Amino acid sequence: MVTELERIAGINAQIAVLERQIDQMVAERSMLQHIDDDAKRDAAVSGSYDDRAEAKRTEADVVRMYKQMARMERTRSKLVASRDRLIRKLAAG
Repeated sequence: MVTELERIAGINAQIAVLERQIDQMVAERSMLQHIDDDAKRDAAVSGSYDDRAEAKRTEADVVRMYKQMARMERTRSKLVASRDRLIRKLAAG
């Protein structure tokens, strides 16, 4: 049988993994944003169809990254809330 302390430790481990993944995604998002900015600038300067298509693709990548990060943040928030409930329950006795 898993104790409440073990459950809390497991949740803390999940939170730590998510936080590392989110940190990595922040760095990746920054790079994607720079690529997107460059693609938009190229499309504006050249006006070529290929450059405009590339700008649309890079923008879609940035949007996808933001959505994925938001999902991970929501998951993290739920885990924190669950952990905090267990801590309160444990503290209450």
